[in-house]
Amino acid sequence: MKSFICKLSLLFLLSFYVPHWVVAQPVVEIPFRYDICASANFEEHARCRLEIYMNNYPQSQLRDVYKFCFQDFFGIEHLLSDSMASVRYIDYELNNSDTNDWNSPLFYYRSLLGNYVRVDIGYVRKGIIPMGTLVSAMLKSSEPIDYDADVWRKRWHQILDILQQIEPKPLNYDEDYRLIEETIDKGQYAVHHSRLFNTTYHEHYRIVRFDIFIEKLLPLIEAAKNNQEIE
Repeated sequence: MKSFICKLSLLFLLSFYVPHWVVAQPVVEIPFRYDICASANFEEHARCRLEIYMNNYPQSQLRDVYKFCFQDFFGIEHLLSDSMASVRYIDYELNNSDTNDWNSPLFYYRSLLGNYVRVDIGYVRKGIIPMGTLVSAMLKSSEPIDYDADVWRKRWHQILDILQQIEPKPLNYDEDYRLIEETIDKGQYAVHHSRLFNTTYHEHYRIVRFDIFIEKLLPLIEAAKNNQEIE
């Protein structure tokens, strides 16, 4: 009887024992400054970023993925020269968009190879990033574009090959493929987001070069998080 009680006591104690190798480790958040997809190999880097993008935005059409990609190579589609016009456009968007558009968490995320960052203008709406600071960052990010349609088409087709290897696939593939090819044929490269993307995700953003975002905008966002002004 005594031996039986000892065995029960031992089993009871062991039930609370968890080997150190299976204890859950705290999740370490990788700072935004570091690129989790970084690779000297273009295909590896692009595939990593596209997988993240498509998992976050599964309702993207091909044109939305294309826009995500060309922004990395060409930055702001046109050379910004009029800061007051930029202010007016942002102010109009902030005041004339559907109020439901501002219910989602604020965001910022990197472009295909991480050269640029999409920045939610909701940070301006909440007073976290001053309007002048955002516009200044945009102006500094704007650079003349050296556009070669043949070179860009070759790179885009390389991206299309990568998209065939990942899930989920972009929607409306064939129709958007033709639209994009026609755009490139005209010596142009920019397209607008699809209606599906806009109505699903309600994103309002501007793009800023990565190094300028890190220097000028990220410290303001991190300060707001530390002060619990935002999540």
